[in-house]
Amino acid sequence: MEWIALKHALLAHLPVATGLLLPWALFASQRAGRGIRPWWTVCRYLGWVGLLGLLAALVSGAGAGRLLALIPAGRIFPLPASGLGADAQLFRHALIATTAGILAVPALWSMNRARKDHQSLGLLALLFGLLWSGALLATGYSGYGLAHPRRPVIVLPTSAKVAEVPPTPVDPEAQAPLRALDYAALEALHAEPVKSPAHGGRWIRAWANATAASAYRAGRALPPGALVVLSSVEDRWGRPGTEPGPLYALEMKGETPTLTFYWPQVPVDRRRETGGEARAYWRGENAHLDACRACHASGMADPAQRSRWRVPRVRAIPAN
Repeated sequence: MEWIALKHALLAHLPVATGLLLPWALFASQRAGRGIRPWWTVCRYLGWVGLLGLLAALVSGAGAGRLLALIPAGRIFPLPASGLGADAQLFRHALIATTAGILAVPALWSMNRARKDHQSLGLLALLFGLLWSGALLATGYSGYGLAHPRRPVIVLPTSAKVAEVPPTPVDPEAQAPLRALDYAALEALHAEPVKSPAHGGRWIRAWANATAASAYRAGRALPPGALVVLSSVEDRWGRPGTEPGPLYALEMKGETPTLTFYWPQVPVDRRRETGGEARAYWRGENAHLDACRACHASGMADPAQRSRWRVPRVRAIPAN
């Protein structure tokens, strides 16, 4: 479903192209006489291709609205909450697209009526075809406005003095590669995943650098410079599944632990855990890490509370 939803902008180009090309073919098909039949074929071909493209755009648009949490659960149509903000603009876009879908029915019917070889396609096809083409172009224009919102331009008087704004401090780690991503280069502290209720019921493996490995196994306080990373996978019927979970990292900078939570692509059904975020990268004093800091105030959690569950073994059945 995510793959379809993320292709909405691409699929929307097909009905817009139909809206641009169909009027020319409709006008050309209005001449009565010999040799007019090929223009019928062009109109009918553009009509059916436009309908298929419009249906694909409608399905992917609804999927994109759900994926981006723009359409609440239990609704098909994005009703506006209030005012003339982005939600009202999305409502207008969906309304115009639905109107285009309704106008496709009489337009295709009028273009596919039985005609004699010397007859034109008819004024009825021209009328409904032009209305449908206008609705397709209006849908594309409103969608472009959603993807490229206009920003107000503020013109200052020439005599106005522009106050100097101090530069915003840049977080040097905001765009830096996350050290925890290279966890496989660290030492694995246990060979098999263990199920951890404290980490969302996921199956985790612990990895540590040389500074932290011996202290972790002995249950001692982690020394400065220690780095421990937990890789995780989602549970599937009581066993480790194939869907990756977040990475949890703890680094001792002096006597104070620094925590990091990184989940590059949060599944739709798990986004309630991240406050609706599709990608979570929390570190430092982020408020989402308050519960983690309470458990890891002095570094590693109590060794007695570590999960010791193992992957259930499948007992071999002896051959007869």
